[in-house]
Amino acid sequence: MAIADDLSNTPNRIARSAPIAVRLALAFGLLLALLAGVVALVLKQAELVGESSRVVAESSLRQVLLARQAEKAAQAGAQHLHTLFLLDARSDRVPVYALIDTEFAEQKNALSQLLADAHAVEDAVVVERLISTRGRFEAAFQHTVEEVELDMGAARPIMIKETLPALNDMLNALDALVAVKSAQANATISSIRMQQARSREYVLELSGLAVVVALMCAVMITRSITRPLALTVALAREIADGKLDSPMPAAGRDEVGRLITALGEMRNSLAQREARIVDLAFRDPLTGLANRTLFNDRLDQAVGTATRTGHAMSVLLIDLDRFKNVNDVLGHPVGDELLNQVAGRLTRELRRTTDTVARIGGDEFAVLLPAQGREGAALLARQLLTALDTPVTIEGQTVDVSGSIGIATFPDDGANPTELMAHADSAMYVAKQTSSGYAAFTQKMVRTTEHGLSLLSDLRRAVDENQFYLQYQPKISLADRSCLSAEVLIRWRHPTRGFVPPDQFIPFAEQTGCIKSITRWVLARGLAQLAAWRAAGLEMSLNINVSTRDLVQQDLPALVRAQLLAEGVAARHLCLEVTESAIMEDPAHALASLNALHEMGVQLSIDDFGTGYSSLAYLKKLPVQELKIDRSFVMNLDLDDNDLNIVRSTIGMAHHMGLKVVAEGVETESVAAQLKTLGCDGAQGYLFSRPLGADDFHAWAVAARAANPPLVLGAPGEPASADLPESVPAAT
Repeated sequence: MAIADDLSNTPNRIARSAPIAVRLALAFGLLLALLAGVVALVLKQAELVGESSRVVAESSLRQVLLARQAEKAAQAGAQHLHTLFLLDARSDRVPVYALIDTEFAEQKNALSQLLADAHAVEDAVVVERLISTRGRFEAAFQHTVEEVELDMGAARPIMIKETLPALNDMLNALDALVAVKSAQANATISSIRMQQARSREYVLELSGLAVVVALMCAVMITRSITRPLALTVALAREIADGKLDSPMPAAGRDEVGRLITALGEMRNSLAQREARIVDLAFRDPLTGLANRTLFNDRLDQAVGTATRTGHAMSVLLIDLDRFKNVNDVLGHPVGDELLNQVAGRLTRELRRTTDTVARIGGDEFAVLLPAQGREGAALLARQLLTALDTPVTIEGQTVDVSGSIGIATFPDDGANPTELMAHADSAMYVAKQTSSGYAAFTQKMVRTTEHGLSLLSDLRRAVDENQFYLQYQPKISLADRSCLSAEVLIRWRHPTRGFVPPDQFIPFAEQTGCIKSITRWVLARGLAQLAAWRAAGLEMSLNINVSTRDLVQQDLPALVRAQLLAEGVAARHLCLEVTESAIMEDPAHALASLNALHEMGVQLSIDDFGTGYSSLAYLKKLPVQELKIDRSFVMNLDLDDNDLNIVRSTIGMAHHMGLKVVAEGVETESVAAQLKTLGCDGAQGYLFSRPLGADDFHAWAVAARAANPPLVLGAPGEPASADLPESVPAAT
């Protein structure tokens, strides 16, 4: 059976070995050859039939004409013979004899030709009869003519008894010969018709053969094309469905075969790419660890298994501390190498193959412990922290590594993967805030998280519903107790919570990204109030605080410029306060924003100086005009020598750098006097005024201006001779 199948498939294999164009050309060529043969046969048969018909027609017509010519000549001769009997004079009969001779010669000639054509066997009887009757007629005719000259009276009976009967017999013999020839002609025509019928049969047979051959060629060519094409389509669909391991159909050497070969190559390439994509989809390309997708998949499986078996399982979330500083200071290549080494340390601490460590974010890692409860997870967390504590040396740089770990355990801390990850994240945040290294999730964190989520929702509504309001705290010149500037302080009066302190919602707004809309609102309201004061004749400047998130936004200069233009306030009447920590969080972006603001003419101040960490060398690069000493160093200045020394050195350093100094938290005259003695330029605090609403501040400022007019017109930190533009140049 296999041999038969192989033999039956041989034509297909042979056909598929030739290009499709060649196959089509051969099939059409064979078909055209068959059609040409049919046409040639038809033409040949038509030519033969025509020739036969012509021969028959010419022969029959000639014989009929000869017979009729002989009959006519015989009848004319008999008529001329009869004329002889009417002429008495010989001289009158001589011309008639000439006519008789002529007619007789024509008769003889016609009969001779007619007899010459009558050579068939079936003509023998009528020919013999015609010859016999011709001889009798000629003899009787001659006898009658002779008797006419001898005895006219005797000649007439001879003509009646001999010549005329002989003439009739000869004419009957001629008619019989013509009938025979007509029968022969009809037989020949019948034969021609039979030949025509056979020719039609031949043509039909040859045409049918041509059709059969054409159909066979069409079937063979169609099968040799459509079957491989069908297999190719099926292969393409399997490739589209992702089935890249199905068997390949046999590829011939024709176009379809080349297509199948190309599809095979494409499938192999796709298989390789898919394997690479799968690897990329489930593996972190930097560390080679499982990524978030693979981790979540294994977490789903682990939760499902734990649900069925009833045993505990745990999730650890790890966030590296100060990793952003490593990237900013040492560069991203060092940061990448640090992540690789951290990944190696975490992997080495895992003892079981069922445990999974994954990199799920920039510097965030996760560990899945499918069969560990809270105690085992806490033990591993301590081991991981110990492993991370060892400094890392990269390209000659020693980098200290530490992390914060949050732990969540199934089923106590969450019944599904989403809850476990969210609660582990909450625990990690607590560990980072408390610097405890690691923390296990508790229900108290749920309340904190819920409070945070509620606070986030309320923050988003607070701006739209104008739940915020502004207060203004005077900034006093210690030289003459005049007030030329105020710091803007935002307050939140929640419809159900009541008053929400800024230290509760500002950090949260920074973490969630809501601070940007709040800053926009403060700038718009504060500058609008400043424009109103100045329009009312109150010469005043404003200090507005800018958060860490605001400072690293590239659109901060454009935002400030747009608000200044909208309210018609000169840039020199606005001072933006930033903290040391905000600057050092992302020094490159912070410096770019500060330079752009400085070029616009906006005044810049470093707030809460001394509470953060900053490089003095980097501080010299900042385009700031003022330092504000934090209240923690000022409140007990007259009682604590350490605070006194810190403030004295800060003021001296700032003045050496060309900066003005403002002290915060001044509550007593003793502290104010001490600051003035140290050369401090300005101060803020309850000694001068608590934060006030816009109307109260206006009244206070007018009264203060009347009691203590400024020695020079200018805000603290602003040179009296400054000639700053009233318009705001484009930010760069």
